[in-house]
Amino acid sequence: MPRFPRFAERSARITGSVYEKFRARMASAGGDLVGLHIGDAYAPPPYSLPLDGAFLRSHGGFHRYCDTFGLPELRDVLVEKVHEDNALRVARENILVTAGATNALSAAVAALVDPGDEVLLLSPYWPFVRGMIRAAGGQVVEVPFYTELLRDPKADVAALLQSRRTEKTAALYLNSPNNPSGKVLDRGQLETIADFARRNDLWLLCDEAYDGMTFDGRAHVSPAAFDAMLERTITTFTFSKVFMFAGLRLGYAVASPDVIRAVNKSMVHQLYSPSTLAQQLMIEPVRTRKLWSARFVVECESIRDRVSSALRVEAPLPEGAYYFFFPIDDYLRGRAYTAVIEGLLDAGVSVAPGEDFGADFASWIRICFAGVPTPRVMLGVERLNGVLAG
Repeated sequence: MPRFPRFAERSARITGSVYEKFRARMASAGGDLVGLHIGDAYAPPPYSLPLDGAFLRSHGGFHRYCDTFGLPELRDVLVEKVHEDNALRVARENILVTAGATNALSAAVAALVDPGDEVLLLSPYWPFVRGMIRAAGGQVVEVPFYTELLRDPKADVAALLQSRRTEKTAALYLNSPNNPSGKVLDRGQLETIADFARRNDLWLLCDEAYDGMTFDGRAHVSPAAFDAMLERTITTFTFSKVFMFAGLRLGYAVASPDVIRAVNKSMVHQLYSPSTLAQQLMIEPVRTRKLWSARFVVECESIRDRVSSALRVEAPLPEGAYYFFFPIDDYLRGRAYTAVIEGLLDAGVSVAPGEDFGADFASWIRICFAGVPTPRVMLGVERLNGVLAG
């Protein structure tokens, strides 16, 4: 039992921010630091935000609590969205509006994972999901995956999964398009994962934060659309990526109604409900998404190609999302990894250290090519080249 000044034991299982260890050095770099470390879109939303007097008068409840499952109007347009974009045939009862995908995933983990349960994390993975599982008392089991498929597109997906499964395995977490590797899983690979989940009675946690952000004509496929998968799958989405509104802190989960009710029970104890006003703001952008969303994806693909041409280090070409993720072993030249990361900061460019994305990536780095204006991205690449490639 924790007593002052000790914290609860579960807090020791959760790591802090990926960038916490470099906060002081980043601050000392000042305003000239090119921030390639964080996954954000610098441009403002390309759609109008109807925050005028007429809007507020027509949405008289903007300042009040709303249904903890989300505004009915927003849930209804999301039903249409996931039907058209993700082939998910659902109703309002299948939608839970959350405070970003982070909240959706943390509430889902709290609802599904008991102490001692093992969760397969296909790696590299988004770092915070590891802390969510540990906070719930679950055990993280890393499965080397996305970078394996980038190296060998014909790798045996079922064998990769089976190598880490035990009798304690309760769930599997996947993220496609993947942060940080940029790998996009194709239909065949996802069908193999779905079959594995069905055969082993597993929950499937599908993090689809980069929904629709695929390059070179690739399709975004949602496993919950496969036969007999909606009932065992929680799919999480966000307005932070293609909708370019991370500051709004809004997302949603799609699952069977009984799962949605269980996740809602977890969520209400965390935050009660997301912002009513934020939900009202997103109803019209969801309706109009096809008028503007493709332009941002095309822009990101163009920036990707420019960065790929400018990099003087070996880096796999991302198939989706907006990151490059690559090892720097060949560029250390006798220097310690941490010294190189600090050297990059001293040169005026920040990156995300690879160790937070999985145990196999202690010598990797991730850079985001959408978080600052493109000229700044290219300046950051130039500085990165100077430290790594000499």
